[in-house]
Amino acid sequence: MLLGAVVLTVASQYPTMASLQYGPSLFPSLIGGGFLIGGLVLSATQLPTLKRQMSSSEANAGKMFDLRSILVSLLPCALIIFYIFASEFLGAALCLGIIMFVLMLVRKTSLPLALLVSLIASLIIYFLFSRYLLIPLPEGLMNFWG
Repeated sequence: MLLGAVVLTVASQYPTMASLQYGPSLFPSLIGGGFLIGGLVLSATQLPTLKRQMSSSEANAGKMFDLRSILVSLLPCALIIFYIFASEFLGAALCLGIIMFVLMLVRKTSLPLALLVSLIASLIIYFLFSRYLLIPLPEGLMNFWG
């Protein structure tokens, strides 16, 4: 939610263009709004679980939060940081594939299915954005092949 609020604040400061109904702030605002709404929904859906954990805290005395759950919840943030630093070298398609593969494995998807879906989905996303929407994405290692 905090990241969404920051993105919305920064995007609202982008310059507007008088000749267009929308400007450079449109997509960041949509993404920030999505983060904010998604965070609110996640928070609201986790309130019953948090209340249940708090009420049973006497039974779990020293174990208030599960370390694995905390690490899994931080994994998407770590993978976004991985994309930022690795995409120029590896390329967007390969980074997207790695990110999807890791997230599916964490969710206990079978290895062949995770590999197949992450490969196909990352290539579709890459070509959709780079060829259809004409958004320049880092080619990385793909640049050496072509």
